[in-house]
Amino acid sequence: MAQMLAPLSISDTDTPAALGGFGPWSGGVAQAINPWRIFATLMGNQFSLFNINLGRSSAPQTEARILDEVGSYGRQIGRISEALEVLVKEFPREGLSEHAVAALEDFSAQMREIKKIKAKKA
Repeated sequence: MAQMLAPLSISDTDTPAALGGFGPWSGGVAQAINPWRIFATLMGNQFSLFNINLGRSSAPQTEARILDEVGSYGRQIGRISEALEVLVKEFPREGLSEHAVAALEDFSAQMREIKKIKAKKA
């Protein structure tokens, strides 16, 4: 029988109230209370006056789990950009059109600017 439904008895023994021991409101209780999760569930990810809509997703629960457990969109894009930066640096420029070379240089310039901003933050 659950402790909260058990008859209340006060005793000096080391047995839980459900078994006739411990006084009222005594004993260990473990419950994870995350108010943000409660509000997100009740309000459908609407915080304060703003409604955060991440767009349509074929698997919104999976997407939410990835954001919670792996990283934000910014962190994911940052990691992809860092990996792409390595490839761009090593990619041979010979035989590429001017447009393709410009795209690679624009990406490299953007990564340099991001690094400057991150350096100022640190």
